Amino acid sequence: MALQRTCTKMPKMATSSEAIEAGKFVKSSSENKQNVAATIPPPNISQIKNKQRRSEAFIKLKREKRKSRIEERKRKRKEAELLGDQAPPKQIPRTIENTREPDATLVDPEDEEVQYDETHDDLSNYFNRETTPKILITTSDRPRARTNKFVKELKMVIPNSEARYRRGLDLKKIIPQAIAKGFTDLIVVHEDKGEPSIFY
Repeated sequence: MALQRTCTKMPKMATSSEAIEAGKFVKSSSENKQNVAATIPPPNISQIKNKQRRSEAFIKLKREKRKSRIEERKRKRKEAELLGDQAPPKQIPRTIENTREPDATLVDPEDEEVQYDETHDDLSNYFNRETTPKILITTSDRPRARTNKFVKELKMVIPNSEARYRRGLDLKKIIPQAIAKGFTDLIVVHEDKGEPSIFY
């Protein structure tokens, strides 16, 4: 029985020039991958449908931002220490106050005319607490027992006050009488369904 010789073809050895070209190809492909990775935008967290993964991604993003802020702050502090007096001034943060546009309709409180009007106002003594307030407390027409009790308690709470019942009198008649007797303030207690509700 005749033996058959099998000849296996040896792989061709790569030359030095071919190896250099292959290395360039590998290097260029890795650079292309890096460029593609740099151009790919970061994933949008709001598009993650899984709630747990979305929250984990959000926490991770917050940590990275906080870490970058701390590193930037440290870098600026070191730079300021190295430069000394030549360091750039600290940036003033943008706030509502320093970014507000000047309003021409606002009145300057240090204006002489405004100060004169405030000092010569008829109620300037009252607002400057130069006079002692005297308060008149009254109720709506025909108050119930609970409202009268509330007025008595209110009189004990408010100093220098008096409680008077209206007895059907209109407020237009009560106010001139209160001014003539030296009252500075008037409190009217109203009721709703027999219960004291509001006063002004």
